[in-house]
Amino acid sequence: VRLEGALWSEDTQAMVECLRRLGFDVSVYPDPLEASNRLLAVKGLGGKIPMAGTEASPLELFVENAGTAARFLSAFVCLGKGVYRLSGIDRMHERPQAALFVALRELGYRIESDTDKLPVTIHGSGPLPNECNVSINESSQFASALLLCAQRGDWRVKINDQVDRGGNDTSPAENSPYVAMTQELIGAFPKKGGTFQIEPDASSGSYF
Repeated sequence: VRLEGALWSEDTQAMVECLRRLGFDVSVYPDPLEASNRLLAVKGLGGKIPMAGTEASPLELFVENAGTAARFLSAFVCLGKGVYRLSGIDRMHERPQAALFVALRELGYRIESDTDKLPVTIHGSGPLPNECNVSINESSQFASALLLCAQRGDWRVKINDQVDRGGNDTSPAENSPYVAMTQELIGAFPKKGGTFQIEPDASSGSYF
């Protein structure tokens, strides 16, 4: 799959490096239309993860401060056959992961973390047909991580409703714009190769 218009940020770079450590062929090319973007060519392997570690020597994946990479890879490596250890910089080790780890344990995976944050050791055991619940109160990325792997893992993912700081229900979880976007992108993504144009991240403007 050729990904066009990929922002070459720390998150993207961390994800590319981790995928390469997992054994995937990911090529990076300059984007002639935008200097801060890249064209990425990713060779899929039909759901197989080539590389894995052992309990004595887990495969190390360093995600820097990339929360997206940490959460998406935590779900993804469960589909491998071996042991993986995800870590990042000190700040990344403070960021929430618990809701995702709880959901992965519900699915039947062995997730080892003293704090339910990074660093974490994950024992991949391939697809496990099962059901889980996930809360998106802290981050919608927990749901996105599970949804992206659900078909290959044979997972049934129930996303809990969002609540405000007072504990009041605000809106159904499926109405979360990032959850909806994840589901729509799964449907639109070329499954057997092709080109996919990545939209610019308009939410970046919110910081300014």
